[in-house]
Amino acid sequence: MATPLLQSRVLYGLKTDVISNAHYITDNDILYPVGNALAIHNFHERRQRLLRLPEKYQINIIAVTPNKKYVAMCEVGDKPIISIYDVHSLRRRKTLGIPYDCPEVKKFTCVAFSFDNKYLAGVTDLPDQTMLFYAWEKGKVESSIKVINPQNPSALISQISCNPGDIGLVALAGRFSFKFLTCSETIWRPYGFSKTDNLLISSICWLNNDRLLAGTDDGRILFLENGDLKSIFKMSDVTQINLKVREEFVIYPSTEKSGEEIQGLVSFPKGFAFGYGPGRVLVFEKDGQHKFINKHIFTVPRQVTKDPDSTKSFYDINSISANPSSDRLIVTTGWSQLFVAKLWTSALLLDVTSEDLGIMGQALHQGPINSLSMCAWKSIFITSGDDDRSVRIWDYESENVVMFKQYQENIYSVALHPIGLFCLIGFTDKLRFMTISIDDLLTMQEFPIRACKIVKFSNGGNFFAAVNANIIHVYTTIDFSSKFLLKGHTGKISHIVWSQHDFKLISAGLDGGIYTWDMTTGTRIGEIILKNVSINGVGLTADASSIYCIVNHEINKIYEIKEDAIVRELSMTKNQLTSLLLGKNDSLIFATCPGGVILSFKIPLLEALECKDVHIHCTDITNFSLSFNEQNLISAGSDGSLCFWKVVSPEATPDSDYMYTSEVLIGKNDLGEKIQLIEELTIRIKELETEAAYKMRQIEVQHNDKMRQVHQGYCEAIEELKAKIDKLHEERTNELNNINFEIAKMKYEHEKSVKDMEIRYDSKLIVEYDKYSAFEVKNNLMRESYKRKIEKIEAARVKELEETIKTHEALLHEKGIQLQEFHEEMSHQVRIHERIKDQIEDDADREIVEIRSGYESLLYEERQANLKLKGEAGVLRNKYTANQKEIEDLKRNVSHLQDEQHQYQKTIEQLEKDVRDLKGEISERDAAIQDKEKSIYDLKRNNQELEKYKFVLNYKIVELKNQIEPKDDEIMELKDKVLRMEKEMLTIHNENKNLQLQISDMSDKLSGVKKEVQIEAEKNRNNQQLMKRIQKDLVDTAGVIQEPHALKVAVMNLYNRYSSDEKLQRTREASLEVECELIRQRDHLERTIDSLKRQFSRMKKTT
Repeated sequence: MATPLLQSRVLYGLKTDVISNAHYITDNDILYPVGNALAIHNFHERRQRLLRLPEKYQINIIAVTPNKKYVAMCEVGDKPIISIYDVHSLRRRKTLGIPYDCPEVKKFTCVAFSFDNKYLAGVTDLPDQTMLFYAWEKGKVESSIKVINPQNPSALISQISCNPGDIGLVALAGRFSFKFLTCSETIWRPYGFSKTDNLLISSICWLNNDRLLAGTDDGRILFLENGDLKSIFKMSDVTQINLKVREEFVIYPSTEKSGEEIQGLVSFPKGFAFGYGPGRVLVFEKDGQHKFINKHIFTVPRQVTKDPDSTKSFYDINSISANPSSDRLIVTTGWSQLFVAKLWTSALLLDVTSEDLGIMGQALHQGPINSLSMCAWKSIFITSGDDDRSVRIWDYESENVVMFKQYQENIYSVALHPIGLFCLIGFTDKLRFMTISIDDLLTMQEFPIRACKIVKFSNGGNFFAAVNANIIHVYTTIDFSSKFLLKGHTGKISHIVWSQHDFKLISAGLDGGIYTWDMTTGTRIGEIILKNVSINGVGLTADASSIYCIVNHEINKIYEIKEDAIVRELSMTKNQLTSLLLGKNDSLIFATCPGGVILSFKIPLLEALECKDVHIHCTDITNFSLSFNEQNLISAGSDGSLCFWKVVSPEATPDSDYMYTSEVLIGKNDLGEKIQLIEELTIRIKELETEAAYKMRQIEVQHNDKMRQVHQGYCEAIEELKAKIDKLHEERTNELNNINFEIAKMKYEHEKSVKDMEIRYDSKLIVEYDKYSAFEVKNNLMRESYKRKIEKIEAARVKELEETIKTHEALLHEKGIQLQEFHEEMSHQVRIHERIKDQIEDDADREIVEIRSGYESLLYEERQANLKLKGEAGVLRNKYTANQKEIEDLKRNVSHLQDEQHQYQKTIEQLEKDVRDLKGEISERDAAIQDKEKSIYDLKRNNQELEKYKFVLNYKIVELKNQIEPKDDEIMELKDKVLRMEKEMLTIHNENKNLQLQISDMSDKLSGVKKEVQIEAEKNRNNQQLMKRIQKDLVDTAGVIQEPHALKVAVMNLYNRYSSDEKLQRTREASLEVECELIRQRDHLERTIDSLKRQFSRMKKTT
C-alpha cells in the first residue's frame, strides 16, 4: 500500500516576530509569514499559495520590491543570508550573503530595495554594523560602508529607506542614529542633518524625492527636506501638517517608553500613515502640495486574554502597508491576526473620530490551541484557546469560522458530539454539557469535574468519558447519569481512546499503564505496564484487537500490543514522536514530531518504517484530528496557527453517498418570537404601503391643483406678453419710419454742406500743398537724422529689453509659484467658505422659521385683540344708549358736553366702521365654511368610494396570494431540485475524477502486467529452448546407453553443460524463496486463526 500524502488547503495564523510582516502585492493579494511558510492570500477569492521554507529556517525581516514582483527574506543564523524569491512562481531567484568573515554577526537589522528594483541595501547587526549595497540580480556587493557610531556604544541602525527617485541616496536611522548617505562611484558619503545623539528614531519614510519623515519614540515627527531639518511636529497636538510653514523648534532628548512611539511610517500617493503609541493608527491625507490633514484614527480592537498585563506590548504596531489603489491599509501588531482599515470612506467631518480596525479573514486564536474535536455528521470542528479563553466552531469545507464565543474563565478542553448539536467544555470549576444553537452556546447540564483537560464523546454519541486526574468518569448523554467510574491508574491519565463500536475504552497514564475497559460492564479486561518510559500517544485499530502506542525511552519506539503483550517494537531513530493518530479503517497512521512536523506512515507498518514528512508549522503541534470521511485533516499549533489538510490516499475510495447535515437547534420561544416579529413586520409593511399609497394620491391631487393653477397663470402671462409684443412691434415700426425720414433729411443737408466746403477749401488746398512740399524736404532730412538716432536707441533698447525680460521672467516664475500657492490657499478658503455658507444658510433657514413663528404669534395676538375690540364695541353701544338718555335728562349741560359729544361721535363712527368690516368678514367666513363643508362632503363620498376600491383590492390581493403561494412552493421545489442536481453533478464530477485516477492507476498496473507477461513469455521461450536442447542431448546420451564408459562421459558432459547455467540457478533459488514465503505465510495465517479462535471463545464466554 502506498504512503498517503497531505496537501495543505489553507494555513491560518501570522508570525509576529518578523519585521514588516505583511505587504499588499495587489489590491486583494496579501503576503505574510505563517508557520514555516510564506503565504500569498486572496481573502476575497479564498485562495492561498504557500512558499514552504526549509526546516530550521528562521527569518526576521521581509522586504518587497516597489513593483511587487520579488520578496526578500533575511535568515538568522551563524551565517545570515538574504533569500530573494519570485512572488509569482514562488521560486528562489538569488541568495545573498556577507562577503567577508564576521562570526559575531547573526542577522541583518534592516533591508530595503531601491526604487528601480535592481539593488538591495541591508545593514548587518552589532558589533560591526555595515551597510551592504547589493546588485542582487548579479549576486554581488556593489559597495559598502560602516555605519556604526563608535562614539556611542548604545547607537544602533534599525531603519533603512531608499530614495524613491535616486538609487544613490539612502536614509538610515535608529537608536541615537540618523544619516543621509549618497553614493558617488561606489563610495558612500554622509551629508545633511545627523545631530541625533539624543534622539530615538523608530521609523522613517520618504514622501517624495526630497522630503523625508522620521518618527521618534516620544511621539515626534521630524520633517527633513534636501537633507536639512525643517520642522518638528508633536503629534499629540497636531491635526494638520503644513510643510511650507517654518516654525522655531528645539531638539530635546527623546524619552523611552512614553507610550507615544511612532511606528510603521508608510507613505502612499494620497498621504501617509503611522502607528501612534499602542493600538492606534493615524492617517493623514494630502491636501495640496505642502499640507496634510488628519482624516482617520484607527484603533486595534481590545482582545480578551488570560493575563492582560503581559499582552500590553501586543498592541504595538508592527507594520502598515497600503494597497496599490491607496484605499485600504493592512496593519499588523503583536496579535497573530491581520487587521484592515478602509480609507476615504467617511463623509467630510470637522472632528476626526476614532474607529476600530476590521479583521482581515477569519477571527483567529491568540496563543496555543489546547483542544480540538471533530464532528461526524457535519463538516465542522471545535477548538479552544488557552490564552484567549475562547471557543470557535469552524467549517472545514468552507474554511470559515461558524461561531465564536468568548468566556471570562479558563477553558481546558472541548469535545464535539458526533451529530454536531452538542458539545462539552471543561472550565475551571465544572465540565459543562452545552447545546449549539444557531448563534450561541447554551449550558444544558453541569458536571462537578474541575479543570478537565481530557474529555471525549463515544463514536455513537450516547456516552462521554471525562478524565479527573487518575479517574475516568463515564456519563450517558440521555439522562446525564454516571454510568461508570473507572479507577486503576496510579498516575495522571494522559490519553483515552474509544473503540469503533464503543465496546471498549483504552486509557494510558503517566505511570506507564495502558488499560482496556469493557464499556458494557465497566470492568478492566486488559492491562499492560510499561516501566521507565513515557507514553506520548495511543491508537486503537478498527477491530479493537491491537493497540499502537508511542513510547519515549532513549529512542522513540512504536509498540504494537495484542492481548496485553508487546508483539512488535518499531524503532524511530530519525524523528522524535509526540502524538499518534489512526484512521477508522486502519488505512491511515499519522504522527507528529517537535517543531511542527507531521509524519504519514506506509500501511502496514513494517520493521523498517517508511514514512513521509511535511513541515508547515513552525512550533509544536498541540492537536490534530481526521474528519469522519478521512479526507480532511486539521492540525493546530502552539502559536495559534491552524492548518487545513487534504488527505490523498491512492487506495482510498471516496464515499460519494456520504452527506453532511445542516440542521441547527433553535429554542421554541425564540422561534415563536421570530415568527411573531415577522408577522408584525408584515402587517406594518402593509400598513405603510397603504399609508404611502394614500399619501401619494393626496400628493398627486395637490400636485394636479398646483399644476392647473400654474398653467392658468402661465397662460395669462403668455397672453399679456403677446399683447405687449404686438404693441412693441407697432411702436418699433413707427420709430423706424421717423428715423428713415430724418436720415433722408440729414443726407440732403450733408451733401449741400459738402459742396460748399469743397468750393471754400480748394484755394486753401493749393497753399497747403506748397507748404507740404517744403515740409517734406525738411522731413526727409530729419528722418535720416532720426533714423540714425533710432538705430542707436534700438540697440540700447534691445539690450535693455533682454535684461528686463530676464528680470521679469524670474519675477514671473516667482509670482507663478506664489500664484499657485495662492490658488491652493484660495481653494482651501473656498472650501471653508462653502462650509461657512452652508452653516449660514442653515442659520438663515432657522431664523426664517423663528421669524415666521414670531409673526404667527403676533397675528394670533392681533386676532385676540380684534375679538376683544368686538366685545368693547358692544359695551360702547350700551354706553351710547345710556348717554342718549343722559342727554335728554341733562339738556342744561349740553353746552358744557358738546366737545365730549363730538369726540364720542367720532369714536362711534370708527366703531361702526369696524362693525361693518367685521360683519363683512363674518359673511366671508360663513361662505368659506360652506365651501369647506361642501368639500368635506365630497371627501367623505370619495372616501366611501376608496373604501369600496380598497375592499376590491384586498379581495384581489387575497386571490393573487392564493395564486402566488403554489408558485412559490413550485419555485422552492425547483430550487431544491437545482441544488440536488448541483450536488449530484458535483458528486458525479468527483466520481469522474476518482474514476480517472483509477483508470490511470489501472493503466499503469496494466502496463506493468504487460511488461511482466512479456518477461514471462521471454522466460518461457528460453525455457522451451533449454528443454529442447536437454531433450536432444538426452536422446544422444540414450544412444550410448549400452556403452558404460561412453554413457559416463556423456552424462558428465550433460551435467557440466547444464549445471553451471545461471538462469537455471536463479530459477532454483526463486523456487526455494517461494516455498519459504509460502511456509511463512501459512504459519502466520495459522497463528492468526488461533488468535481469532481464542478471541471468539472469550467473546462467547463474556456474552
